[in-house]
Amino acid sequence: MVASAELKKNADPPGKRALLEAAERLAASSRCVTSLGLRELAREAGLNPNTFYRHFRDMEDLGLQLLRQSKRELRMALRALRRQAAAEVEQGVGEPGVSKGRAVCRQTLRLYFDYVHEHRNRVLIALRELHGPSALLREELQRQMDEFADDMAEDIRELQLIPERVSAAQVRRVAGMVNRNMLFQSLDYLGEPARRSDILALAEEQVMMLFRGAVSLLDQGELRP
Repeated sequence: MVASAELKKNADPPGKRALLEAAERLAASSRCVTSLGLRELAREAGLNPNTFYRHFRDMEDLGLQLLRQSKRELRMALRALRRQAAAEVEQGVGEPGVSKGRAVCRQTLRLYFDYVHEHRNRVLIALRELHGPSALLREELQRQMDEFADDMAEDIRELQLIPERVSAAQVRRVAGMVNRNMLFQSLDYLGEPARRSDILALAEEQVMMLFRGAVSLLDQGELRP
């Protein structure tokens, strides 16, 4: 994952990369990306303000590219890790006594929270922009959350991590709940370093409870199609 992320970074021209990194530093403190001033951003990046328009239309465009960069780096890594964890259990090389579903859940959450820790600023920006003033950025984040939930639901069914009697629509609804919950769990993970092991364990239990609850409700006839 790290090598892939570095390749993505290095694919951008140095000026563009400097502006993205400067925006990440400035916006992570307490503001939305669209509230940044052009001269302030250029000064932070150590560039002439005119350089901005070689790479971005406006601050919303910069915000979009920043959010999409994070998505590219995390999305494929999560899918690959789910498959790896499932394969390890099937081959008998996973954690002893741990089911395939729990093993995949555990490994995926570890990767996700490692990313949260490594890219603290991006996560804080995403949380802020999810309820920020830019409709464009709010819509982008909602699309991204939908894509992550779609991936999770597809992988769960493909890897047979939940009984087949749970429909694709039902799995997708639960995946959406999990995805949103994990995003907000990121705040606790970042804000309480001493509790990170406990937060990771709690997140794992919450995910397992949500999916097991879906199966239980279905068996009781209380889960809508």
